[in-house]
Amino acid sequence: MKPKPWPRRDRRLLADTNIFELTGWTARSPRTGEDREVALIETADWVNVVALTDELDVVLVEQYRHGIDAVTLEIPGGLVDAGESAEEAAVRELREESGFTGRTVTELGVVEPNPAFLDNLCSTYLVEGCRRTHDLDLDEGEDIVVRSLPLREIPEAISRGQIRHALVICGFWWLALRRPDLLSLPVPSRPEAP
Repeated sequence: MKPKPWPRRDRRLLADTNIFELTGWTARSPRTGEDREVALIETADWVNVVALTDELDVVLVEQYRHGIDAVTLEIPGGLVDAGESAEEAAVRELREESGFTGRTVTELGVVEPNPAFLDNLCSTYLVEGCRRTHDLDLDEGEDIVVRSLPLREIPEAISRGQIRHALVICGFWWLALRRPDLLSLPVPSRPEAP
């Protein structure tokens, strides 16, 4: 027998921030019939972008993260705006955060970031044939430096703890599942520096 949904009622807004609403609900257990108070974070869906150049370099962003009080190395990503598809958000976030655009956009997969208390999804997209075409267009709360690593070095960067963001690692897992051909191709040779 599978667990049943808990009917919810009496939504209460506990806090409204610029990126999510914290809400309280009364939920009834289908097993016991008892009411329980639950808290949820209601927020827009998110996107992440694995952006690859023709040389198979991954476009990465370094930025300060308040939650851990540290600078992280991540793939571009962000919120899906109202009226925008996840794919449109992925293309926009890549351009805004890195200045890169690409030739092709492919959805790799979708995850539930933490279904215990979050109500949103995170979609990961692969953008291939990327090159720098724009200046950065950062939000007021962003301070980003664009980096890159050869795709073949990403597993080592994760293993060393250089990349630790769970949804970023998940994005690379989707890439490994959906496009193993990219991981087995020889990396194109780079021109020698003058």
